[in-house]
Amino acid sequence: MPCRVCHSERLEQFLDLGDQPHCDSLLLPADLSRREPYYPLQVCFCHECTAVQINYTVPKETMFGEYLYVSGTTQTLRTHFQNSTDRLVARLGLKANDLVVDIGSNDGTWLACYNKYGLRTLGVDGARNLAEMANARGIETWAKFFNADVAREIIATKGRAKLVTAAGVFFHLEELHSVTEGIAELIRDGGVFCVQAISLTAMLRYTQFDQVYHEHLTYWTVKSLERLFGQYGLEIFHADMLPIHGGSMELLVAPKGTQPIDASVAKMRADEEQLGCHQIETYRNFAKRVREIEIELMGILRDYATQGKTVQAFGAPAKGATLLNSFHITTDLVQCAVEVNSLKIGKYIPGARLPIVDEKTTTPPDAYLILAWNFLSEFLPKKREYIMAGGEFIVPIPRPVVINRHNYAQYVK
Repeated sequence: MPCRVCHSERLEQFLDLGDQPHCDSLLLPADLSRREPYYPLQVCFCHECTAVQINYTVPKETMFGEYLYVSGTTQTLRTHFQNSTDRLVARLGLKANDLVVDIGSNDGTWLACYNKYGLRTLGVDGARNLAEMANARGIETWAKFFNADVAREIIATKGRAKLVTAAGVFFHLEELHSVTEGIAELIRDGGVFCVQAISLTAMLRYTQFDQVYHEHLTYWTVKSLERLFGQYGLEIFHADMLPIHGGSMELLVAPKGTQPIDASVAKMRADEEQLGCHQIETYRNFAKRVREIEIELMGILRDYATQGKTVQAFGAPAKGATLLNSFHITTDLVQCAVEVNSLKIGKYIPGARLPIVDEKTTTPPDAYLILAWNFLSEFLPKKREYIMAGGEFIVPIPRPVVINRHNYAQYVK
């Protein structure tokens, strides 16, 4: 396939995680009698524009028509969105009645944060169940996949936006160029686009290979995004790193020449250069480290099994399915996954087929495998009593480590 950004054919595969099912297509008990669909999960580097991407596209309707990830589930994410709102309103000087459009708006958690400022808001999300959830709480949300046609519909009915946001969605885009064209149209009259995306630099530094799954089609740097945005008359004028999701970048984008370029953009670009984000050898080394994690983690899990200790997965996030299926971890090593998200409880993680059970009603194991490691700082204080009583956390990323009562204080900080 050609590059998703520049259409070059000069792609080189550097990581093959095998054929895997779509991570969020959780299985019902009735589904267990037949094999779920599997798709290639391979990651490539474009030698022309340096964009990192997977080379197979599962149709967006399959992945997002009904979506089980709910933004409001964790306090960490709710706090993050409120902080983002306060920062953007102040930095951009947004005023009452200005229009904010959120692409991939989920259950409306981020848009709800703008209520106190009197801003008009509109969410656009292809997941019908989430759009219904958002509308029920008073956050107007269109159950559509955003693209250039939807942008023109918004302009015709709501006017152009002062702020367009996309958090954790800009790497999901099957219609990448149509979406970017639509954003350019929406912000043409003095608006700004704010994109928050998992940082490829963080993925490389901390070997976050489980951020790779079929929903994540692209993995961004400033350089690769500049190549995309430049095709539509847009440029990045401010860049921040945020701690959410193990390290995310927040980029502010505007029509070219309409905003002064902050020094933070050049700094982030230089950091990427220093890390080697634009060199294929960096990614080959990344793939080698993934295999080292596999050896270490499987050693820990097999040792627990030999000792007769029970292990449960803590959470059933999308990234967890990647880790389980990449390393072929099934119920012989990890008995189940505990969750608080009612949309997931009673279902099974595809491929690995771990049953997802209610954390509140399930007897705690000897150890939890922390699949949602990006929320570790939230989980540790909540599980202090469990750990002090002898329970353990197995954290796989960036290198496998076991947290217990002896080293708890080191990690809770």
